[in-house]
Amino acid sequence: MASKISLSRLETFLFEACDILRGNMDASEYKEYIISMLFLKRVNDQFEVHRDKRRKTLTEVRGVSEPEMVYKELERQNAPEYDFFVPLAARWKRLDGDPEFYIDDEGKQQTCNYIKDLQEEIGDHLNKAFAALQEANLDKLDGVFNQDNVNFNKTFGKNNKQISDEDLRELIKKFNKISLRDDNLEFPDLMGAAYEYLIKHFADSAGKKAGEFYTPNEIVKLLVNILEPGKDAEIYDPTVGSGGMLIECKNYVENRYGTAKNISLYGQEKSGTVWGLCKMNMLFHNIYDSKILNGDTLLNPLHQNNNELRTFDIILANPPFSQDYSTTSMKFKERFSFWMPTKDKADFMFVQHMVASLNNAGRMAVVMPHGVLYRGGEEKKFREWLVNRGYLEAVIGLPSALFYGTGIGACVLVINKANAHKRDHVLFINADREFKEGKNQNKLRPEDLEKIAFTYRHKKETLKYSKLVAKSKPIDEHNNLENEDFNFNIRRFVDNAPPPEPQDVHAHLQGGIPENEVKVLNDYFNCYAGLETKLFEPLKPNYLKFSESIAHKEDIKKLFDESEEIKTAFARYNQAIGEWWQQQLPLLEQLPEQKTSIFDLYHTFSATLTEKLVALPILDEFKSRGSFAAYWNSVTNDIKSVDASGWNAELIPDDEILQSQFPEVLKELRDNEARRDELQAMFDEVNELEDDVWNEEDYGVWRSKELKEHKDGIKALKGERKEADKEYKNLQKRLKANEKAWNAQPELADEIATLKAEAAKYLAEVERYDAVIEYDEDRMAKHTELEEELKTCKKKIKEIKDRKQALVDKARLLITPEQAKDLILKRWLRTLQQTVNDYLQAHQRQLLQAVENVWEKYTVPLHSILKEREEQTEILNTFLIELGYE
Repeated sequence: MASKISLSRLETFLFEACDILRGNMDASEYKEYIISMLFLKRVNDQFEVHRDKRRKTLTEVRGVSEPEMVYKELERQNAPEYDFFVPLAARWKRLDGDPEFYIDDEGKQQTCNYIKDLQEEIGDHLNKAFAALQEANLDKLDGVFNQDNVNFNKTFGKNNKQISDEDLRELIKKFNKISLRDDNLEFPDLMGAAYEYLIKHFADSAGKKAGEFYTPNEIVKLLVNILEPGKDAEIYDPTVGSGGMLIECKNYVENRYGTAKNISLYGQEKSGTVWGLCKMNMLFHNIYDSKILNGDTLLNPLHQNNNELRTFDIILANPPFSQDYSTTSMKFKERFSFWMPTKDKADFMFVQHMVASLNNAGRMAVVMPHGVLYRGGEEKKFREWLVNRGYLEAVIGLPSALFYGTGIGACVLVINKANAHKRDHVLFINADREFKEGKNQNKLRPEDLEKIAFTYRHKKETLKYSKLVAKSKPIDEHNNLENEDFNFNIRRFVDNAPPPEPQDVHAHLQGGIPENEVKVLNDYFNCYAGLETKLFEPLKPNYLKFSESIAHKEDIKKLFDESEEIKTAFARYNQAIGEWWQQQLPLLEQLPEQKTSIFDLYHTFSATLTEKLVALPILDEFKSRGSFAAYWNSVTNDIKSVDASGWNAELIPDDEILQSQFPEVLKELRDNEARRDELQAMFDEVNELEDDVWNEEDYGVWRSKELKEHKDGIKALKGERKEADKEYKNLQKRLKANEKAWNAQPELADEIATLKAEAAKYLAEVERYDAVIEYDEDRMAKHTELEEELKTCKKKIKEIKDRKQALVDKARLLITPEQAKDLILKRWLRTLQQTVNDYLQAHQRQLLQAVENVWEKYTVPLHSILKEREEQTEILNTFLIELGYE
């Protein structure tokens, strides 16, 4: 079986490529270089394939046999076989017929500089290569590789450093190890998926600067799932960034309708560098006809028809929040009916441009800061205008800290011109409390996306989540926007604030747990029949107490961990998943041959699994759909690979390959990694101890500070011992010489005696040093032994990893498609079970936290505190009396 590149392997490769430059500059600075090198290698590899195809056409079909004529025809830039023509100056390596030398403008012979052979002045050569590549493909690359966008000689940092030739040689050497030809890729859009991985990686690394070019994928998916572009839609993003929203639209249409060839993609981006990233994003996804233009959308919208603003079916955007704008030299001012302040208030200017760019049945979704919902002045007038026209369809409140570089909350405005005259309500969705909390950035979960999109599509009203609000009093006298003076503050219509924490004064004073506070948790306890009675017992009317088995708060978690009720509930879900899997297995097994689109497959699977899961008590419809969406996201690239390339062993993770073919190697690796981590943790723990805590007797290893001092002491002792030994050996030499001459010179007897005494003294000194050194080395022998063991572990890990890939590659060749299918399907099932189990665990943790909260509130009543205080006071008085203080 031919080995193909999987997405995970390509991602690992690209991460390692980034490592070459990571130490020299910020991710926001080196992203252009990594992406450009990836693009250069990709077009070279594909050019070689297309060149071979053209050679075959020339020689076998057209009968061209003269080598010079064949080469001349191969070098024709506009040949139909070429997606991109790669000129000599941009070629990765010398191809058949390419010259070794050329004559420059001065008539001198020069060596051709093929990329993989570059050794010096590499930045200059790469700049020339990209300039030549752009010039040869102006229809696709015009402006993309201008030196304002990509310049390998650019300086950066305070010291104006450049990327060194050494680093560029390493980068070229790295990319030389991989072939990016189509027939070496697991699925057709692998390069596009790899590009998206890179952009996400750079965004995560760049932090605040990432907002300039990247919108988190969850937000992008939300907007696309709300708008659901049609199979022939014209789609526009006026602040396109790196193009993620347009690409997601293309993916959506392709998955749903089987092809995206009939859609048209349009975008505009102010930053030249980011515009270049967007152009390359399109090309990596094999989109050659998108119209992505470089310029300021507010000042001069470049998408026009006969000098009029072009209109579109679908518009989606995440404009920069609260940006300044200028009216100087502004084109198409008729776009704007309301002029916002020019400082920090461009938000609604972008929205007005988008509304003007919608056709009469067009729909749009735009991300906005919350301020646009309630600020007065022109912004209030514009909100009223949107409502009165019937354009505003929905306002969706999002959680805070979803975006790079800002912690403020955001919202989505959905505007729909289709049937606007019939629209008399606006849907308000308050989703700001439903998200996954992150350390630096929050994230919308799959169930959150499902819930928002489902609620929007069905205009569903849900308590504390969504509400349809009338435009004006005549439609609904009380629930209307007119009454609120067109203030769109979402909490005015959908207040999702949690109820205040109940406090039972009687329970605080006299003890006991209010029964009504436990009843509030009935929806949870109903999922685990019998668990409530294990936790609580009756105490008195309307009050409970914790059962005898729960003496400490920690006992609650122990009871949960050992609960057969919880285990039984979880087992029922595993059984339901297993039954569903067996029913759907034939569809999965036929994946490479079936005609069903991946989009339809997803929705079929989601509906049937949700039906199974909601019949059980723990997960509601949204969490059931969300768990499947989370699962599908994790395996979607595998699905695409199987759909395109069949059951490929490349989809099997390396560790699974090793486990099935070389378990002893994997065990040795894991054992050494575990021991390495254990030893490293031991050293790290000791080094974190305070000066007055660590001592030699109680710890088997030394702190770095004391170890250095001790080693320096031993080194000094060894130096003194060396000097004493040197003196001893010199005395021995003199003694031997005198003893040899003694017979002839008896008068040397006294000197010999003196020398012997001196030698004995130094010998004793050497022996004393040896004893002290041996003792001091023995004191740290355990530490030294563990240090050596850590070094050995690290060495073994490196050795195993160095041969691991070769073993894996060898083993993959032995796996048949049928075996690969079996392993892949088993992993998919395990992943589904684990994903659903994660949602079940989250439900269990919520109940655990609620019960622990009850413990903390009511376990120690006031009378217990007072009694304990009295007891402690009596003890104190006893001590005082004993000390003579009465």
